[in-house]
Formats: sequence, structure tokens, C-alpha cells
Amino acid sequence: MRAAILEHFGGPDNFIVGEVPRPVPGVDQILVKVAACGVCGHDLLNRAGHFPHSRLPLVPGHEIAGTVVDTGLSVKRFKAGDRVALIQRIPCGLCALCRSGRENICVSGPGFYGEEISGGYGDYVIASERNAVGVPDNIPLKIAAVLSCAIGTGFHALRRAMLGLGDSVLITGASGGVGIHTVKLAKLMGLKTIAVTSAEDKREKLVAAGADEIVISPGYQFHKQIREVTGGDGVDAVIEITGSPTFASSIRSVKAGGRVMLVGNVEPGNVPLNPAMAILKEISLIGSGHATLADLQKVVELVATNQIQPEIAATIPRDKVSDAHRLMEERKTSGRVVLIHEDT
Repeated sequence: MRAAILEHFGGPDNFIVGEVPRPVPGVDQILVKVAACGVCGHDLLNRAGHFPHSRLPLVPGHEIAGTVVDTGLSVKRFKAGDRVALIQRIPCGLCALCRSGRENICVSGPGFYGEEISGGYGDYVIASERNAVGVPDNIPLKIAAVLSCAIGTGFHALRRAMLGLGDSVLITGASGGVGIHTVKLAKLMGLKTIAVTSAEDKREKLVAAGADEIVISPGYQFHKQIREVTGGDGVDAVIEITGSPTFASSIRSVKAGGRVMLVGNVEPGNVPLNPAMAILKEISLIGSGHATLADLQKVVELVATNQIQPEIAATIPRDKVSDAHRLMEERKTSGRVVLIHEDT
């Protein structure tokens, strides 16, 4: 099959487009012809060599939607011609995590697309009934590609934050692909939504997404502004998407007894934390990874019924993947960049 291949870790120009073996589905797997694949910050970090499970040469891409073209003998839920979206990894389905509905962090299955297994920058991927969700005809596949990561990641984090109607939530990196959809989801959930972004020109998009308050903070020091807009209390929860650049201010923005949901980290590495702050205020630091299968099923329903409108910043042919990565690195887009396979 044809694929965008990363042969060396480094910059956007390290991709080549060439031929690699087509994945072969096992007895319990399906073969999906990729129609579209989202590009997110995780892809940029993977390209730079920050993930230990990635082995060169590799085919990246974990935000995948397409059409089933073949199925293994034991597959019952899908058939050739079905339209599907995929969560980011193929789980084992047998371990304690999978049995408890936390297959998004399973470490016993085939693995994560673009790292342990060939990803959506290729023409085909393998999947299974444990990581695929059917997509109705009223959702274009270029939209379906972003449902698991760009929308499902925020949905998963908000669910784990255990917020109630009228609670306040701060979202960092709010104009990015995950951020802007998390703003929309928070508004849909009836939360008081505060969006933090570094650029004034993103304000209009965030207003349209439903943010109640918008804080512009190019220097990532926003906790005093958060205190002002919350009457000195701070917020019930922070959805920390940016990571190390905003972490210190996020900790200072949460109220006593609040939660900081650790979702993303654009600059890999450690962050400073004074344990006394977390101890005295009983702040919970909670990691939140990717969408589960149940999360993705719910997101598909929200989009199919027009309760959430996905934001696509740009669609770019898969063979021009380097252009997509450069566009992402500029951080001037609002929403998700999507690679389109040209023969779909």
C-alpha cells in the first residue's frame, strides 16, 4: 500500500511517500481502507522521537476513519462496506482494564496506531470490534476521523472530572483541536466555561464555541485573571491540554477541593509542583488519556444529532503530510487539520 513514512525522527520534511506492506487482519480483526486521518500534537511529538514505543521506519496517524474492506472469520459486528471510526489503540479485550471499560489504556493488545502498529497515514489499517464504531451516513468520513481524538479526548476528560451542572471549568489550549471541542462539550454539559488561549485573534472562534469567559494569556500566566472572573474562588476543574507551559498557572487557578485533569503536554518533560499547594487545598491531579469505545459511541451520537459541530481547520492531501505538520507547528489554526486520502 501507499503511505507517508517517517524514516528518521526530526522535522516535517522527514516524511517520504512510498510503498509499505499492507496490514493483514487476524481472525478477530477487520481491514479498513482509510479515508481520512487527523493530525494532532501527538503526531508532532512522535515525529520528533519522544515516544519509546515508536520504531523507525513508521507510518504515523491515530485519528482514523474509513471503510471496512475485509473481516476475519470471527468478526460478527462489521462487514465489508461499513463506515467506521476508530479509537486510538487496539486493545486486547481480555485484561482487567478492558473488562472494566478502560480499554483506552490497555497495554496487552496490539497497541497504539502510529507507534506499535501502522497508522492512518497509510492506505489501510487493521482494527477490531473492540476499537471500531459504525459511522452513520450523515457524518462525512473526514469529520468522523476527528471524533475519537479531537472530540473524544475532551469528552473523556470531562467525564472523569465528575463535574455537575453549573460547575466551572477552565480549558487551556482552548483554540486547538482538542481544546475548542472541549469548550463545546463543556457548554453542552451546562458548565461555566472559561477558555484560555495565547492569541487575541482566537477570541471570536471561542465565543462561537460557547465559552462564557475568554482569557488571553500569551505569557501563560493567567491565574490572577481566573481568580477575578470567579470572584476569588477559582474553578472547580481545569482541563489541562497545554501541559508544562500552563501547568503552574492552572494549579493556582483551581479552587480548594478541585481537580486538575492532565490531558496533554506540548513540551515533553517535568513540571514544577509544590506538594504543599496540592496538600493544603486537597487538589486532585488526574491523568486522562484517550477516548474509550463507549466515549466514541457517544461522540458519534452527539455529532450525528447535530449537538456538537466539529471544527476542521484544513483538509490536506495525505501525500502533502509535511505541509500539514508545518501548519500545525505554526499554531495559527483553530480546530483540527485532517489528511485526506486522495483516492477516496
